[in-house]
Amino acid sequence: MINKRLKAGIKKIRKPDVKIRFCFGTMALVFACVMLLIIATFTQIKINFNIPDNGIISYLKFEYIPQIPVVIFIAALLGEYWGLIAVLIYIFLGLSPWYPIFALGGGLSYVFQYNFGYIFAFIFAVLFTSKELKNSNSVMSFLLSVLYGVFAIHITGILYLIVIALIRHDSWDFIYSVIYFQSLSKILYDIVFGFLAVLLAKGCRKLLWIIMG
Repeated sequence: MINKRLKAGIKKIRKPDVKIRFCFGTMALVFACVMLLIIATFTQIKINFNIPDNGIISYLKFEYIPQIPVVIFIAALLGEYWGLIAVLIYIFLGLSPWYPIFALGGGLSYVFQYNFGYIFAFIFAVLFTSKELKNSNSVMSFLLSVLYGVFAIHITGILYLIVIALIRHDSWDFIYSVIYFQSLSKILYDIVFGFLAVLLAKGCRKLLWIIMG
């Protein structure tokens, strides 16, 4: 009896288009993902490099915030519908006057921050990533889903910050420096960690289907 249930569960999780059903566990999972996104917002991964140069060791320190890979993870784990709900809850909470959960605070005035476009683009990232993963479990599909999600966030974020900067009459040197800090210096890390996030999410989905199915 146990073997039959296990085989049925394994057969079920091999289908890439299986949808997560609405239940208390689903809502708990959605809010857990929201909390994970909040934690990622205030988490810094310190990456240190020791670069030898003519016998002299140069020390390079880089701080990385894993927010975008977490968005990719949410899209791959929850799928289009529930993933969208999770990021919308995060955005609505951050825009409310009670929960300053964005990196620089919160409230409606946050829409005039340079980096709000990146947050708003979480919506597009979830849609593009989940759609690519919906009907395929190939490695190429995993990579494409990450590229779609990461570039959706960075392209939207760059365009948004340019508009805000032009409204504020900022110089192009300043605009480039912000783009470099927000995107150019981080996009490769987002792709690498985003791909790992997809692999982790797929493993978690299989576990959840066995537990919940």
